[in-house]
Amino acid sequence: MLVLTTFFLQAAVAGIFLTSGLSKVRGEANLRTWADLAERLPVPRFPARAASHTHIAVELLVGVALLAGTWVRVPALVAATVLFAVFALLALYSVRAEKAVTCSCFGKAESVLGWPHVWRNAVLTALAAAGLGCSLALGPELPTLGGAAVALAAAVAVTAAAFYFDDLVDLFSPGAGGTPSTPLPHA
Repeated sequence: MLVLTTFFLQAAVAGIFLTSGLSKVRGEANLRTWADLAERLPVPRFPARAASHTHIAVELLVGVALLAGTWVRVPALVAATVLFAVFALLALYSVRAEKAVTCSCFGKAESVLGWPHVWRNAVLTALAAAGLGCSLALGPELPTLGGAAVALAAAVAVTAAAFYFDDLVDLFSPGAGGTPSTPLPHA
């Protein structure tokens, strides 16, 4: 069972980083987020474009490393755990700041980092840390083909939930869809 759990966690974290990195490649949302952060830092001439490109490259590198094999699984999960923790701290900073930071999560810049992002990134940090712990306990073992297929299906579901997180929060937030815009006719 540890083999499946480890493979699932590894694949889920890889999927999250790959979809996040690839979605940022398509647009300028990540650059806007870094430019916003650059305005707040006391560093003159902060290289927002370079930081944005580095951020995307690191996400893609971690995602690919997690798919590369068991030999790089532990360092990639360490990096993933640290990155998710930093993302959680950034979201917490946004909650506490006078002006919230825009979220370029998964290539979108339509929402601001808030409490839902703090909790999401805390859960993702725990997911990556659990994968790291399982990987250290397991070693280089891989699941059977059938087990890998089941783990991958579950990882795709977790990746989809992370990718559509803002939409899910909007859908289930108080007041979303609760009151019709026009009164319903009486029968």
